[in-house]
Amino acid sequence: MVSIMGMLAVCVLVCAVMVQIKAAAVQDADVKKSEATNDLVKRSRPCGYGWTQIHDRCFRYIPVLQTWSRAERDCRSKGATLASVHDIQEYHEIQRLILTATHSYQETWIGGSDAQEEGFWLWSDGSAFLYTNWCPGEPNNHLGRNQDCLKMNFLSAKCWDDVQCSFRYPYVCAKKM
Repeated sequence: MVSIMGMLAVCVLVCAVMVQIKAAAVQDADVKKSEATNDLVKRSRPCGYGWTQIHDRCFRYIPVLQTWSRAERDCRSKGATLASVHDIQEYHEIQRLILTATHSYQETWIGGSDAQEEGFWLWSDGSAFLYTNWCPGEPNNHLGRNQDCLKMNFLSAKCWDDVQCSFRYPYVCAKKM
């Protein structure tokens, strides 16, 4: 009888150890899964849902047709402004963002305007207007029509054009991270 009791005790002890090992393995898997999820959230969190990080800013293409001022107002309601563009690489990244959303290079508002003073272009976010990608002959304020707002992806060259701010285009918002 002692040997049966001893074997039973050993059996119970082995089972208890096996349960602890299994529990530790499940807990380790849950921790790794949680860490992976947290890592993904950390990588996507700086911009938030629907926004794309390009360098140190977050961008969002809005496919709704709006006037320049309504687009700017909508961007501001999102804590952003119409996008400023600071170099060719950034311009191409913004174009890729539009292309991904639409499968074409849509003519799109960005944040440039010379409404305050003709020929003196400013970005709506207040950054320096140093980089440009004007189409040949632009900006031209064609026939004095108060073409004071900037659209991108014009013509086959996908360059910039000054147009009347009352026209309606989709737009790109940008905000700092």
